Amino acid sequence: MNMDAMIAKKVSDIPDAKRALLEELIGRHLGADQQVLIMVVNPIAVPSDATRRQAAAGIRQIIAEARARADAQGITEEEADSAVEEAMAHVRRRI
Repeated sequence: MNMDAMIAKKVSDIPDAKRALLEELIGRHLGADQQVLIMVVNPIAVPSDATRRQAAAGIRQIIAEARARADAQGITEEEADSAVEEAMAHVRRRI
């Protein structure tokens, strides 16, 4: 990312008129001990319908292959759901 496209300012360093403008823009009071980060980004291009269909087909294929492997190993849907829930709980603890 281009660092020129992002600024960080301490609220206490922002002149009152500009601070009031920022507060109006974001719809809340800014504390003197806070910082304001402003980032300019280019919007992400929306994929075409064909690209979306191709991605959806790829996801369906991955799910079908995973289901086939689980069935071949005798893994029930409940066991698979439980494994996913356990993994999600583990990840949430790390965040």
